[in-house]
Amino acid sequence: MTRTPSIRPLPTWRATAALLLALGALAPLRAAPLSATLIAERACPATVAIRHDANPGAIHLDPGTRYPVVGANRPDQPSHYLLRLQGVEPSQRWVARDCGRLVEVADTATPPAPTGEPRYLLAVSWQPAFCERRGRAPECRDQTPQRFDARAFSLHGLWPQPRDNVYCDVPARARALSRDGDWQQLPALALAPDTRRELDRVMPGTRSALHRHEWVKHGSCYGDDPEGYFADSLRLLAALNASPVRDLFVSRIGQHLRASEVRAAFDRAFGKGAGERVQLVCHDGLISELRLALKGPIEAGHGLDALLRTAPPRAAGCKGGRVDRAGRD
Repeated sequence: MTRTPSIRPLPTWRATAALLLALGALAPLRAAPLSATLIAERACPATVAIRHDANPGAIHLDPGTRYPVVGANRPDQPSHYLLRLQGVEPSQRWVARDCGRLVEVADTATPPAPTGEPRYLLAVSWQPAFCERRGRAPECRDQTPQRFDARAFSLHGLWPQPRDNVYCDVPARARALSRDGDWQQLPALALAPDTRRELDRVMPGTRSALHRHEWVKHGSCYGDDPEGYFADSLRLLAALNASPVRDLFVSRIGQHLRASEVRAAFDRAFGKGAGERVQLVCHDGLISELRLALKGPIEAGHGLDALLRTAPPRAAGCKGGRVDRAGRD
């Protein structure tokens, strides 16, 4: 039985969901088996209703990831499943039945060992756009047009997938410091002098101890020590910054750039289909970040082109935005 929420001020997405519920846009559901999961096979949108495209956070399924099934819209031959997603709000989202494969209790009693090649997201920032929102951050106070990060992509992080593959064997105190933003209190990392100098240059957030946070949250699940994790991250970033993708962004500083143009540049730089693995993140009309889906071993001889083309496609994200210049606008 659907419970009618009490009347109170609601954020935009909650108001939308409540209105859809009142209009009957949320179809009745039955409880699926508690052990049932959906193994995503397509990057489908995860919406708050079936007959409406409201999707707070522009959330899409990550192919290969298992999602707990909360219910279905019909007892027999459902067209949609209601899933529980981690780290999003609201956490319960509808997806079409053909977005993945439903696995019942008999299949989930003993989960199969992971198979296939590893997957990652490489997150790179356009630092001037970041600093428009975080002007008081140490790395933003003295940014100039002459600094590296004013005309090149900066390293945010290299994230093993799926998205909940974080904080591997990390002590509770370190997890808490990381999540609370007390990154300067995290342990210092043992990095070779050359690696640390390059990291300081291409990852301005090291001034805020971003590198410590990234290691604790994501690098701990990478299967290497901090030196290996950041050395691989730096190599991938260097390949991107040596490509025509960076040239495109530099040539359009102060101008609007469409997502289709960015994806086409990736196709030209790294081979047909590479652009479909790239997602744009925008804030206040500015392109602030690119997220590159990668698949395969990150090692010498396995370049960014191969890692991109073998990864599952990602949603394009925002439709485009302005390429910000250094300095507060």
